Amino acid sequence: MDTDVIQKLALAVDPPDEDFDPDLQPETGEQYLQKVMYERKKCPSVVVVRPSPKRRLQASGSGIVPASSVRNRAHRMLIPTKEWEAMQIQKFAELRDTITGYRNSAQYQENLQRTQIFLCFENRKQLHEYCANNQPFVRILLSIPQRNLEILLEYLFEWLQGDGESQQEESGGTAVAASSEWITQWIYAILACIITPLEPYVHSVLRDIAKTCIAARNELTAEDELKVLPLNLLICIISKNFHQLDLSDNSAL
Repeated sequence: MDTDVIQKLALAVDPPDEDFDPDLQPETGEQYLQKVMYERKKCPSVVVVRPSPKRRLQASGSGIVPASSVRNRAHRMLIPTKEWEAMQIQKFAELRDTITGYRNSAQYQENLQRTQIFLCFENRKQLHEYCANNQPFVRILLSIPQRNLEILLEYLFEWLQGDGESQQEESGGTAVAASSEWITQWIYAILACIITPLEPYVHSVLRDIAKTCIAARNELTAEDELKVLPLNLLICIISKNFHQLDLSDNSAL
């Protein structure tokens, strides 16, 4: 037996020798423990499960945005300047700091008790209707548990992506995801309120949101300066404030 252990051994069982037959059915407790020891030696120290895209698709209801869709082909007039990005990054960081301070205050606890929002996060239709017809107030978002905010973020990505696809069909090729301002407003508000660090799959959702915005921006024309603003804002915040720099427009920032 190994003697280099911290805890005292409860049962002293000799390890299986070279004559041990793992195919035989254990007849005693000692033989059973020897079989366990034998099988344990055959197991790798670390087991890695390859994530299944199909499983993620079923779990979140969303598809992964292909890399070919995120090549920046937008008109140069639609790409934000470094100065604009720096200003948005600073504003967003200050907003998160303000919300964090509020979350730690006594006033937050008082308002939390007065805020009663009854939403079923398994009912996408109800959530879609609520978000489309209500502003994403901070007091509302801070009353929602973190896991539900993550679920809502996934739904918002689906609605953003679906909106762009449906409008592509209607307009003959022009994706106008920017027209659904309520979706981008809710995404921005959730990003301001969500607690970090985030789970890896949430970062994946954020990347898909940014990729969808890039793909939608690629379909806009130079005259669509107003429509591109919410897209640029989400691309900027996700790439810079949530450290997805490979998706940024100005990586030097």
